[in-house]
Parts: sequence; C-alpha cells; structure tokens
Amino acid sequence: MKKDIGAHIISKLDLQDIDKILADELSGSELNTVLLDVFNRRVQQETPSSLLQKYESNKLVKPAPLEDVLDYKENELRTYKLIASKGFKPVELSPVAQLGTSSVIATVDQKKVLTALRNTEVQADPTNAIALHYAALKKKGELDNKTYNYSNISRVIRTQVFDNPNFTPHFIVLALISCGRDTGSFTFEKEELLKHLTTSYEICKSFGVDKIYYEIIPCKGYDCQSPLITETISYVREKSSLEVAAVKPQHDNNYYQGFRIKQQIVIGGNTIEIADGGLLDWTQQLLTNKKERMMTFGLGIQVLYHLTK
Repeated sequence: MKKDIGAHIISKLDLQDIDKILADELSGSELNTVLLDVFNRRVQQETPSSLLQKYESNKLVKPAPLEDVLDYKENELRTYKLIASKGFKPVELSPVAQLGTSSVIATVDQKKVLTALRNTEVQADPTNAIALHYAALKKKGELDNKTYNYSNISRVIRTQVFDNPNFTPHFIVLALISCGRDTGSFTFEKEELLKHLTTSYEICKSFGVDKIYYEIIPCKGYDCQSPLITETISYVREKSSLEVAAVKPQHDNNYYQGFRIKQQIVIGGNTIEIADGGLLDWTQQLLTNKKERMMTFGLGIQVLYHLTK
C-alpha cells in the first residue's frame, strides 16, 4: 500500500509526469539544485515553535538511549583496540555514503535508507561503504592481491518500521569486513571465517558473556554437505574450540552468497542473536571480477552493551 502513496499524490496534484521528469530528465546536479531550492523555501516557512513540534514527533532525530555515554565510549574504545590487535584495520567513515550504496550492490530497498541531497545517503551499513572504499583503492592499483581486513564502529540509521519497541531507528553497529582474492581450496573462506568468529567471540567474552555459539547457514544453492560448508566448518573446529555447526539452508536468501553466519549468545537463560554476516559478491560486482571475495560480520555492540552492563 505504501508503494502507491507517491502515485496517489502525483495524481491528486495532476502532476503525472513529475516523477519521470525529476528521475529521468534532469541531471544529478540539476535535480540537486532544484531540491536544494525546494527545501530552502520550506525551511523559511518554519518557526522555532514549529521546529520544536516537528522534533517532538520525529523518531529519527532523538538522542540514543545511552544513560552513561562515557562508560559506553570506554567500552567501544577497548573493543576497537581488541579488533585492531586481531588485524582488522579501523576505518572512520563519513556520516554519509554515496547515493545507492545500500541498494545498488545489495538487496536493500532505497526507501529504507535516509536519502539525502548532493548525491548522498545517510550511512545505513558500514559494510557497503567499505566495499566501495576497497574497490576504489583496488581499481586505482593501490592494493595488491592479498586479503585486507577492515573494521568500523559507527552509528547508522534505517527508516523501516520495526515491530519491536526496543529497536531504534539509529543504533551502533560493529562491522568486520574482509576483502581479497580467491586463491583456491576455499582458503579465503576458511581463514577469514576463523578470523571473524574468533574476533567476535573475544569481543563478547570481553563484555562478560559466557555462552557463545555460531550457526553457518548454507545459501544460494549450497547445503550442509557442500564442500564449502563442510571444509570451512572443519577448519574452524581444527583451529579453535569454538562451537560452530551448519543449520538448515536458506535457499530463498538473496543477500548472502555461499553461507550466512549467525552468532548466538545466552544471557540469563535467553538466547539472543547478536551478530549476522556471511559471504557477499559486492566486490565482484564493483570490480567485475569473479575472483574477488568478501566476507562481512555485523555485531550489535550497542545491544551487547545494554545486555551486559
């Protein structure tokens, strides 16, 4: 139903071609100029009273529910140092990303992203932004064919409606990203899975979590007996004492390629999914090279902090 609201408004105002003109017939700079003028004129109609009234009803702009910001930031810095010691280079991202970062190479609907002016969108997922960062450096010849590990902890915002009242539009996520080349025998997948799992395990242990386990979910035509799945899990088990197992495939998952990773923690008898990740083809798309490999892992560090403080 929400999909038809725009069409309804256009029909009501007798502007049947306005969306086509704005989307297809104006250049990016022309559209930006028009929208800047539109919003400038709208803002000039506001008063301090109307500004406050709109602030009170806008869930996207409220402060984060962090009672002790200093304590959280100390934990965040400690975590950054931990993941850096594991070889994940911290990257401080811009608060905005290139327009289309979340939807062009991934399967996210652009309407769930806070689209901005000047050909940008508000940062919604650091993994997409870092994929672009890696691909741009690789295209310019500034990187060789080894694997690069990046990390980021930042506040992101998403505009979809959540059923869970505990979910806020903006929240802090910790991202681990590995980008590199396929060298055969699932070497990238094995080594990076081990690195992501052992790092996320130590993060949760540092917050006082005792029970931690991982689920590997086959995707995109793979199942629990596929060599990709069996060999990567065997490698992790041989190199660590982590609890990891393959679970029922998600054949309808169009986001991850090969397998998806879920990290579960148990606190007070309750099992909570604290992290999600997997293999992606984003760098393959960006660099038009099937030999490129990418693995990501996103951990809800703000949720982890609230659960364990």
